[in-house]
Formats: sequence, structure tokens, C-alpha cells
Amino acid sequence: MKTLKIILTVVIAVIALIGAILYIMILADKSTGNGMIIAGEVLVIVTAAIALFFGLKNLATNPQALKKSLISLAVFAIIAILSYVSAGETPTQVGDIQVDASDSKLVGTGIYMFYFLASIAILSMIGFGIKKALNK
Repeated sequence: MKTLKIILTVVIAVIALIGAILYIMILADKSTGNGMIIAGEVLVIVTAAIALFFGLKNLATNPQALKKSLISLAVFAIIAILSYVSAGETPTQVGDIQVDASDSKLVGTGIYMFYFLASIAILSMIGFGIKKALNK
């Protein structure tokens, strides 16, 4: 465990040093910032891969978490299907851009999903707030 901490500290220091060098190059007008963008993209990909690996590892070792995750995924899929069915397919002209029926359907699906999920979150906060107030 101690060796992992040392390795991670060294990796963090190297990443910070690379970031500082790229930042100084941008400030000195010797670079357009492409190196910083590439470094950011690499860090995002590595971080996503690590998060995905440990998330899947946790699901594989914990059957209760897997069951809860599958239930949550099923509920999310139901909300996505309801949103897709509810969305309209009207082609629209937005300024100089023509939005066709399929794009309009996908945008509507995203908006309806936001409404459903925001409503669930707000109702959950209100419900748990009332439950907490009643338990005191």
C-alpha cells in the first residue's frame, strides 16, 4: 500500500510538471496550447478508464451493488423510452440552420429526460426533507 502511494505521488508530480511546462509555454507565446489540449484529452481518457475499471471491479465483487445498478439502469431505460415516445418530430428552422425530424426527435428526447429526472430529484429532496422533519 505504501509503494502504491509513492508511485501515485510520483505520477501526480510528473503530470503537474508537464502541465506547468505547457502552461509556461502558452504564456510565453511559444505554443498555441495544442499540447495542453492533448494532455487534457489523455488525462480524461485515462481517468475514465480507471473509473470504469474500478466501477466494474466493484460490481463484479459485490452482487448487491450489481442488482441495484441493474435496477437503476432499467429505470433509466424506461425513462429514456418514455421520453423518446413523448418527443415530437417537427422539422424546425433555427436561423440559417435546418433541424430535420430525427434531430428534433433526439433533442426532444433529451429535454423530456431532463424534465423527468429533474422532477424525480426535486420530489425526492422534498420527500426526504418532509420525512426527516417528521422523524424529529
